[in-house]
Amino acid sequence: MMQRDCVSPTKLENRIKKIVHKPFFKIALFSTTSMTVLGSVVIAPSLPALQSHFQNIAGIDFLSKLVLTLPALFVMLFSPLSGYLLDRYGRIKFLFPAMAIWSLSGFSGFFLDNIYLILVSRAIFGIATAFVMTGATALVGDYYLGEDRQKALGLQGFATAVGSAVFISLGGYLSSIDWRYPFLAYLLGIAIAIFAYTKLFEPHRKKTKKTHKEVEGSNQKFNFLMFLPVYLLVFFCMVAYYISPTQIPFFIVHNLGKNGDIVGISMSASSIAYGVFSLFYNRFRNIWSIYGIYALGLFLMGTCFLLLYVFHNYLIVMVSLMFLGAGGGLLIVNSSSYLLSIAPEMQRAKALGFFASAIFLGQFFSPLMTQPIVDRMSILGLFLIFTCLLYMLGLFFIFKSRMKKNFRKLQS
Repeated sequence: MMQRDCVSPTKLENRIKKIVHKPFFKIALFSTTSMTVLGSVVIAPSLPALQSHFQNIAGIDFLSKLVLTLPALFVMLFSPLSGYLLDRYGRIKFLFPAMAIWSLSGFSGFFLDNIYLILVSRAIFGIATAFVMTGATALVGDYYLGEDRQKALGLQGFATAVGSAVFISLGGYLSSIDWRYPFLAYLLGIAIAIFAYTKLFEPHRKKTKKTHKEVEGSNQKFNFLMFLPVYLLVFFCMVAYYISPTQIPFFIVHNLGKNGDIVGISMSASSIAYGVFSLFYNRFRNIWSIYGIYALGLFLMGTCFLLLYVFHNYLIVMVSLMFLGAGGGLLIVNSSSYLLSIAPEMQRAKALGFFASAIFLGQFFSPLMTQPIVDRMSILGLFLIFTCLLYMLGLFFIFKSRMKKNFRKLQS
């Protein structure tokens, strides 16, 4: 832990800036943030095999997908609470215990042979994920400012995607051996927690006399409505994005007649594109406005579903999932950056808590909203509907971007 006594604020800030830019520090921080994505994608390839194993259970079609998405419901419920506690009592004291619980509850699926006990373990896993995701992202906002923060958020997205690509491919291979084996990947969380413990520290917070502005900010009520448009957009984007792990594995196996062991490789194509576009977010931001990047991300996601609707072969699935990942990466990093730029410092974790809720609420509701469409119109009908919705929303943001440009011209 860093000593703050007898150190001037300027020297302390310079020391912190040097520490947070060291390679091993970044690896520890972004490994922590990447843990949360493994909560879902690593077991996605095993869903068809898990469903077959419990085929005598009533409603297993729905319950098998719930294994993937139930943690999202509990992240949604507990993220606002985690944001409140993290703002009030600090980040680190909650982060490391949550990482340990995350790892152990995730791993428990390996030896449980009751679908309902597995669902209970996934609920506990979701609660831990809420604290890990909110705490890790809040630390990124605390450690970095301005352009450094935009770059850090891009690196965070890249690290998340690389971890996702590696482990979903591994999960696909392991699921071809037995549906239980992908749950072993969660034990990696213990190693990440130990490494992060040696590098991360509680962010410096001024405990001396606060300015009038700081006192006013800390006493200010949390303005949920200010962030609501971001939360709604992120919710919808995650509903669309999670068509990939919840519906496309079945599309590959049942519609295209491919083996389940290649599902993981297909999913990793999305993760790689997610990471690359997240990494270059800062460059996109230098060219386009917030609205412009939203439009680009939505058009990329819409193109994914258009390709899946028109062409029915495995190569097109790989290409389309890259479009999906690219769009999803831009949308999530863009939303994170915008949120951190408008949220007051004393309310940052609260804002991120609801942000995490929106993300995981979208994940949870994705199969609930998409499965009825598949049942009534087939999976191709689902692809067509989301193509139209994503393109329409993209056009809306193009209109908003042009309106903003015209308004600036009138002012000048």
